[in-house]
Amino acid sequence: MTLRTMTESQEHKLVKRMDRREFFKRLCVLSGTLVVPVSLIPAGCSSSSHDNNDVGTTQTSTSPTLSKQALQDTIDTVFSVTHETFGVVDLQLNIVADEIFIPEADQFSISLSGPESPILEEGSYAIYNDNLGNIELYLQPGGVGNGLQHYVAVFSLLNT
Repeated sequence: MTLRTMTESQEHKLVKRMDRREFFKRLCVLSGTLVVPVSLIPAGCSSSSHDNNDVGTTQTSTSPTLSKQALQDTIDTVFSVTHETFGVVDLQLNIVADEIFIPEADQFSISLSGPESPILEEGSYAIYNDNLGNIELYLQPGGVGNGLQHYVAVFSLLNT
């Protein structure tokens, strides 16, 4: 019985591959829950068959699209999370970090911080921000530090 050992290059590839798998595992769980605000959907794209009262009119939106740049422009602003039990919990956007694995998508994560208590469970939340309006994000709790609870949301937006 021969015991094969990996070269340093093979070990590095294995570690990198495991990191990528973990990222995509996280991404698959999180990216499916991103909901675009109705105000950002172009006119005529309604999925409702009874929205005929807007025929012939063009709707315009002053809200920015949900993108990495739009989120970077909101660093240090308040994101008000609506929770069934706790009411409104204010979080502050701290970081927008690149998470690039494929060139066909704009991949990044955001880090928010809020009060140490209550701790929001992992899940999808209705959130309001003065710049972005009403959005829905899937948040994961992170660590606690400096009296703050940290949260993460992961994005993968296809390049058009």
